[in-house]
Amino acid sequence: MSAVPPGKAASDKYYVGYYAGEKLIAVLDLILRFPDDDTALIGFFMTDTAVQNTGVGSGIIGKLSAYLKRLGFTSIRLGWVKGNPQAAHFWKKNRFIETGETRATDRYTAVAAKRML
Repeated sequence: MSAVPPGKAASDKYYVGYYAGEKLIAVLDLILRFPDDDTALIGFFMTDTAVQNTGVGSGIIGKLSAYLKRLGFTSIRLGWVKGNPQAAHFWKKNRFIETGETRATDRYTAVAAKRML
């Protein structure tokens, strides 16, 4: 299984760490210009349990969205595991809208979502 989508190379992928002082509090997997040149794809986003439900994650996504918009991107895409209400709530709260697309794997079904910038 590849860690990048079709047509992309490992060099197109960015792992971004967010720190509070010396402590890593969040990690983001980002691929720029996928599935088109105007879109960024979030592969995953995880926050430390110590900062969950504090607004830190939403703040990171808000700042990332503003930065990508300044770079000329018009949207961000991602997926969450179908049946995960916490993930669905977080992403919807951060202005991601389900596209109606799903992708089944051997372990789960991903719900595709998009945020316009």
